[in-house]
Amino acid sequence: MLKPLDRKIESVLSDAKIFRTILERKEEFSRKRLAGTDEKFSELVFCTLTANTSAEMGLKTQEHLDKLQSFDESSLKKALTQCHYRFPNTRARFISLNYDKRHLLKEIMNSEDRRDRLIETYMGIGMKEASHFLRNTGYFQYPILDKHIQKFLSSYYSREIRIKSRKDYEREENLFLDISSKYGLDPGIMDLVVWYLMTGKILK
Repeated sequence: MLKPLDRKIESVLSDAKIFRTILERKEEFSRKRLAGTDEKFSELVFCTLTANTSAEMGLKTQEHLDKLQSFDESSLKKALTQCHYRFPNTRARFISLNYDKRHLLKEIMNSEDRRDRLIETYMGIGMKEASHFLRNTGYFQYPILDKHIQKFLSSYYSREIRIKSRKDYEREENLFLDISSKYGLDPGIMDLVVWYLMTGKILK
């Protein structure tokens, strides 16, 4: 029996214009898999910036930081403040420390336990951020359980889903994996479908 949200998912999937945009995003992400260290680190910065802020703010701030000549903490803090970013002190420290470890990205991403290693290696990177980064760099098997996806899952399964810990994330991501499998889509691409359903936007 179809749930009401299944019908909405099907309407998104059957809209040729929307689905073409989703496939274009997938191609962009796939190309990033072959990108160099600096480009991949920029994506890591973006995913660090979107934690507890909007994707739009993350994009705007990422573009500003990409123009920096130095990633020392002081320069980052100044740039984040200019962007009116909510957490200039904390994120400047995270990004500066992560910049010094950017050379580890290639090795980490070639490993089977890449998500765990990203979390262990980089500041400000948890399950959601690591999954987001991996999707944006061409690895589509990781669910990105942000607030929009959690709200969707709560509605879909008619129970409140709130993720407060890694254990919560690991448990609830199986729900999203089931939905992705139902529609024959990789979780990272199903994320774009649901994100559009919840926000009317297809970002990254």
